[in-house]
Amino acid sequence: MKKLFIQRILLSILLMVLGFIQINLDTSEGFNFGYVMLFIGGIILLISIISYLKSRNNKILEKKMSKEYDERDILIDGKVSRFSMRFLMYVIIIIMFLTNFVVIPTNTALLIVLISLIISEFGSRKYYNHVL
Repeated sequence: MKKLFIQRILLSILLMVLGFIQINLDTSEGFNFGYVMLFIGGIILLISIISYLKSRNNKILEKKMSKEYDERDILIDGKVSRFSMRFLMYVIIIIMFLTNFVVIPTNTALLIVLISLIISEFGSRKYYNHVL
C-alpha cells in the first residue's frame, strides 16, 4: 500500500509540475492544457492522501488484502475476465461497423475501447462479488 501511495504522490507532483511549466511557457492562443494537468495532479494528490489516511486507520482492509485467494475469488476473476472479453469483442465490432459510415480517429476509437473496458470490468466485478 505504501508503494502505491508513493507512486501516486510522485505522479501527482509530476503532473502538477508539468502543468505549471506548460502554463508559464505556452504562448499559443488556443486552450492551455496546463490548467487541466495541474487540476488532475491536484485531484490525484488529494485522493491519494485521503485513501492513505483511510487505509492506515482501517485494519480490516489490511486483513482483507493479506488473505489468500480462495475458490470464490478465482471463480469471480474467471467470470469477470470472460464477460470483459466478450464486451470488448462487441465494442470492437460496433466500432468497426461505425467506421464504414463515420470517420473515427484512431485515438478516439482506442479511448472508447479503453473506457468501455474499464467500466465493464468494474461493473462486472461488483456484480459477481454481490451475486456469488
